[in-house]
Amino acid sequence: MNRFYKLFIIFFIVNSVKFRAFSANEFYNYGASVTLNQGSGDANPVLYINGSLVNNDGVLNNSNSFLQINSGNFANNVSTYYYQSTGKEVFSGTTDNTISGTWNGTTLNRNQFYNLKVYKTSATGETVILGSVNGNSVNVNAAGTLEFTGSNGIIRTQTTSAGSPYSGNYTNELYIQNPSASAITGHSTGSGATTKYIEGKLRRQVNGTDTYFFPIGVSKSGLDGMEAISINMNALSIADGSTGLLGYIQPAATPSINSDLISNGGILFYDIGGFIGANNNFSQCVGGPDGHDDVAVINQAITHEWIVTPNVAPTSVSYDLTVFPGSNLDNITYAAMGTPCDDIYTQAKYLARDGRIGGNTAVGPTVNYWVPGVYGLYQSPTGNTIAGQNGFSRFRLFGATDNNTSLPVELVSFILTPIKNEYFELNWQTASELNNAGFYLQRSTDGTNFEDIGWIAGNGTSTSINKYSFNDKNVEVNVGYYYRLKQIDTDNSFNYSNVLFGKLIGNHFDVLNIYPNPASINPTVTVFSPIEDHVETTIMDVLGRKIKVQSTKIIKGNNSFDLTIEDLASATYLIKFQSNNTTITKKFVKK
Repeated sequence: MNRFYKLFIIFFIVNSVKFRAFSANEFYNYGASVTLNQGSGDANPVLYINGSLVNNDGVLNNSNSFLQINSGNFANNVSTYYYQSTGKEVFSGTTDNTISGTWNGTTLNRNQFYNLKVYKTSATGETVILGSVNGNSVNVNAAGTLEFTGSNGIIRTQTTSAGSPYSGNYTNELYIQNPSASAITGHSTGSGATTKYIEGKLRRQVNGTDTYFFPIGVSKSGLDGMEAISINMNALSIADGSTGLLGYIQPAATPSINSDLISNGGILFYDIGGFIGANNNFSQCVGGPDGHDDVAVINQAITHEWIVTPNVAPTSVSYDLTVFPGSNLDNITYAAMGTPCDDIYTQAKYLARDGRIGGNTAVGPTVNYWVPGVYGLYQSPTGNTIAGQNGFSRFRLFGATDNNTSLPVELVSFILTPIKNEYFELNWQTASELNNAGFYLQRSTDGTNFEDIGWIAGNGTSTSINKYSFNDKNVEVNVGYYYRLKQIDTDNSFNYSNVLFGKLIGNHFDVLNIYPNPASINPTVTVFSPIEDHVETTIMDVLGRKIKVQSTKIIKGNNSFDLTIEDLASATYLIKFQSNNTTITKKFVKK
C-alpha cells in the first residue's frame, strides 16, 4: 500500500485537476498520465484496487508492472488517449468483475490486455464479464497470455448468461492474439468442467504447427458448462503464416442425417449399366469387406454443434479436431456396430463436419439413405475426433442407437439392368444366409410407397453363394421405378435392402430423377446421356434469375451426381440442365 500512496501523492500534486480519488476502493483517471512501474512480480501488486478502475480518456501505462482489481470493474473509456500495457492485469475477489470500454487494440500495446489473469478462489463472484465493449472484442496482446491462476474463474463474453437452449449467440469475443499454443494456461481440460473456461466465444491466433485447446462452453446451469474442442494444426498456408480461429458452441442448425448408411464394403452402389464397389470401410471387422453385413444406420445426433471460423480463410489447411462434450450434451447411448464388429467398434459414434460424417476424409457421398443409386458413405467410427480436414465450419456428433444393425443375410450384390429398353432384370446374390425364408421384391414410383410385385423363396441357412433373379415386364417407358428387397426370416422378422432406380428411355439426354424433392440436404440427380459429355446445371429462382451454376462430367449411359443446395434459402427453384444440345428444366423445393 505504501507504493500506492506514494504514486497517489506525486500524481495528485502534479495533476491535481485531472485526477480524482472518489473513495478508498476506487481509482479514477480523468485525462491524466499515470505510469505503473517497478513491480513485475506476482506476489505484490504495484496498484491494488479493492473496487473499480476507470480510465476516462487518460494515459494509463502499465509498464511491466502488476495491476490487480479485486471485486471491481475496469472501464477503459478512451477516444484520444489509451490504456497501455506490458505488464500483468489480475481480476480477483468474491464479486463478479466487468470489463467495459475499448479493449480491441492490436498495435502499440494499447487498449488491450498484456498478461490477463483470472484469480478466483470460490464460486462466489467467480465470473469476469465482457460487458459493453467497443468492436465486441476484448483482446490479449500478441506477446501476452491468458492464465487461470486460482481454483475457480469463468470469463463470460456477454453481460448475462445465455439461457436455454444455451445459444451460441454471445455478444462479444475474447481474442488471444498470441499464436503460441501455451498462450492460454491454467484452464480446465476435462469434459464438462464447470469452472476455469470461457463461457461464450473465444478467438485464438494459430499457426500451422501446434495443438490449440479451446476451453469454451455455455452457462454451467445448462448443458455441462465447458464443452471444449482441440485443434491439431498439421499445415496452414496463409499470407502472414497465421490466422485467428473463432470457436464457440450453439444449437445445431440442421437436423441429424437420418439413415446414413456406414457399411463394411462389398458392392453397395448400383445404377443402370454399372456399379461402384466398396472396400476397407470397417477394415478391422472379422471377415473384411463383405457386403451388407456390419452396417450402421445413423439416426441420432447431439443437440448442439461447434462452430470454427477463421479471420482470413487460408489458401490451404490440414488439421485434426477433437470435441470434449460433457455427459449432459453428449447424452446418446451409442450402439455397438453389430456382429462381427462388436469387439472392435463398441460404439457407432461419428464426428461430422458440415453434416458430412468424416468430413473430407470420408469415402462416398453423405446423402439420405433412400436416394436412388447412392446409399451412404464408408467411414469407420471416429469417436470424438475428425482427422485430415481442409476447411473450417460446423462440427457435430452423430451415432446409431440400434444395438444390432447387421443383416442376417449377407447381400453381396443387387443389380438392376434394362433389357432392350423393354423391361428390367433384377439379380442379387447372397454370400451367406441365416433362417432366410425368402424375399419380397418391392416396387415404387415415388420412392416412398412400395408394393410387393413378387416373392422369391430363400435358402434357409446357407454358407454358400446363392443367386436370385426376377424380370419386371410390367413397366412403361419414361416412368421411373424404385426397387428394393424385403428379406423375411423364418420368424417373420425382416430387413430391407438398398434401393435401386431405373427408367426406360429413348436415345437422348434426359433428367431421370431429382431425389429427394423437396429436400433440406443435397439431392442426387440422375441423368441419362447417349454420349460422354458435360451437363451444366443452373439453379434459378422462380423469376428466372440465376443463383448458381455447376458443371459435371458425365459418361455414356446413366449418371448420378449431387446438387449442392445446402447454402440456398428455403424456397422453390427452377433447375435447368443443358447437355447434348438439349435443355431440360425441373422444379425443386428447398425445405
